[in-house]
Amino acid sequence: MSDSISLEVQFFLISILSGAIILIVYDVIRIFRRIIKHSKILVAVQDILFWIISGIFIFIMMYRENNGDIRGFSIMGMIIGMVVYNQLLSNQVVNISTTVVHKVIWCIKKVIMTILFPFRKILSFIFRYLKRFLRFIKRKTRKLLNKMFSNIKYYLKK
Repeated sequence: MSDSISLEVQFFLISILSGAIILIVYDVIRIFRRIIKHSKILVAVQDILFWIISGIFIFIMMYRENNGDIRGFSIMGMIIGMVVYNQLLSNQVVNISTTVVHKVIWCIKKVIMTILFPFRKILSFIFRYLKRFLRFIKRKTRKLLNKMFSNIKYYLKK
């Protein structure tokens, strides 16, 4: 194979890889969205930023690998990379990653709750007695206020 053809094949393979990389980055965003719910406006802003950064990435890749020449087969290569990754791996990567992250978060919550368990019992005990004390104060205050108002009513009638 001549050097020019091998460079074109190499550029085509790099284009396929670049398309796959773009979708891998988008999958990271999808995983983040599944873990933390986003509003529609925030999703739109993230998508716009993603495509701006992807455009810059594509421009840099074409500039480095092909002196900035936009070639039809490089665009086709990126599309092939995106389609192949999307059909073969994308859903599995997102589902497995989301499940793993949720399990890790669940484990961290369990560890924190286990560490805080004795403190939770102590706080529960304190709050229970504080609640009783506040009920006692409320009853006494209500009785005192009722007595005061009845006395005021009595003196106002005279």
